[in-house]
Amino acid sequence: MPDLVRDLLRPEAYGADHRAPVSLRMTHASWVFLTGDDVWKVKRPVDLGFLDFRTLQARRHFCEEELRLNRRLAPDVYLGVEPVRQSARGHVIAGGEGRVVDWALHMRRLPDEASAASMLARDALTAVPLAGLAARLASFFRAARPTPAFGEPAALRANVDENFAQVEPFVGDLVDRQSCDDIRAFHLGELETKRERFAARVRDGRIRDGHGDLRLEHVYFLDGLDPLAIDCVEFNERFRCGDTAGEAAFLAMELEAARRPDLAAGFVARFAEASDDFGLYAVLDFYLSYRAFVRGKVAAFLAADLTADGELRTRKRDEARRRFALARSFSGLPVDDPFVVVVGGVIGSGKSTLAAALGRELAAPVVSSDRTRKALAGLAPTERGGAELYTPDEIDRNYREVLRRGGEVLAARRGVILDASFSAHRWRAAAADLARDAGARFVWVEARCADRDRLRARLAARRPGASVSDATDAELDELLRRYEPLTPADPGPRLSIDTGSDPALTLERALAALRALGVLPARERLAS
Repeated sequence: MPDLVRDLLRPEAYGADHRAPVSLRMTHASWVFLTGDDVWKVKRPVDLGFLDFRTLQARRHFCEEELRLNRRLAPDVYLGVEPVRQSARGHVIAGGEGRVVDWALHMRRLPDEASAASMLARDALTAVPLAGLAARLASFFRAARPTPAFGEPAALRANVDENFAQVEPFVGDLVDRQSCDDIRAFHLGELETKRERFAARVRDGRIRDGHGDLRLEHVYFLDGLDPLAIDCVEFNERFRCGDTAGEAAFLAMELEAARRPDLAAGFVARFAEASDDFGLYAVLDFYLSYRAFVRGKVAAFLAADLTADGELRTRKRDEARRRFALARSFSGLPVDDPFVVVVGGVIGSGKSTLAAALGRELAAPVVSSDRTRKALAGLAPTERGGAELYTPDEIDRNYREVLRRGGEVLAARRGVILDASFSAHRWRAAAADLARDAGARFVWVEARCADRDRLRARLAARRPGASVSDATDAELDELLRRYEPLTPADPGPRLSIDTGSDPALTLERALAALRALGVLPARERLAS
């Protein structure tokens, strides 16, 4: 054990009056000292190829970068950067005299039980806080600096080549040759066959200065499940900057590794909705596999680190093997068969409420016509649109875009829920055609509320600036007149769900009907 580490494990290294015990957590890049309400993080003087902390100047610089970058998603956690001095009584951080020999990042200690990893371990992590995290991340990425160069296919290819070169020493031990070759073929094949898809991600502004290391142990839910994320990648810009789809895939991969594909799929679905980005599904499998492979690589580095204790090295060997196996698993087809559930009905019928509830239960993205309309117009979701958004041409344009977005999800062999009135026969038929062409199961769900007074009350209760929909009770009669009732010529199977009762009961009835039709993800069919 280095003298610096040995000294910083003494309580007096943090001040003469400090009495709290000190514990150590070691990563591939840092020594992390936990004492009382504080955390002190010291960079290890290592060169791993993708990071180089060998000089004092580099370690100070990257401590300051870690402070700056992490204050974006955890502003109250990162407190400052302090010198580590060599004093007459050994290495000290708080006060004292002596030569500066290192630098430490000072953080507020967060309760272990509030981490997503801890919550998952005790079965307390649910779709609700993950949806909040998805919304927080979507907002963060919208404001983050665009970094288009890091999403170019050539840049991605360079990252892939580096990964496999660095894993080569572990082939035959932590990963077998055939698996390694299969994963590499999948990564390179995705980059080649989906070259235009990756290029579109760049054109659409989806490459951002992000986090880069969204592990479950780096996500915390504090103060009523308010989400924050710590420990972003500070040491290498090309690891931190990239496709927002890759960021979402990182956390989803972690949930998959913990055998919670339901939470993984639900998190991605909510992120796609919050970021208005259904195109992420086109590149999702690549990033799921890529992230798993990188985590396997990092675990392999620690497993081979002779300065780490034996228990940690053994644990990391097992983790590396499991992550490499997971990377290979993502190269196959998803477990679930794709499906299209269309939730339609007149305004005020509760269709959007039902669609959102089904999205949560089925861990599927919901493509909303109201949100799509606002996105096409460059408006915020709750910003009111004018009459020009509701001309026949604009209505047709909106439906085409809803179906296009649904098609992006289906192309990745995932299920999708379409939320729109679908008041005309031709759009119901178009949705069924979309499902048929994708080889997906299809079902039409009509949200129905026969009580017109209830419809008016629901519409009247909508507050400006709070609802995504622009429809009000003043337009109800005209919209009802234009709604084309279902006929035997409409595609099926068809369900009629009465939304006049409690929303929970409405959802229960809809799920029961979908179960009877066999339109459920495999993970729910197996669990039920």
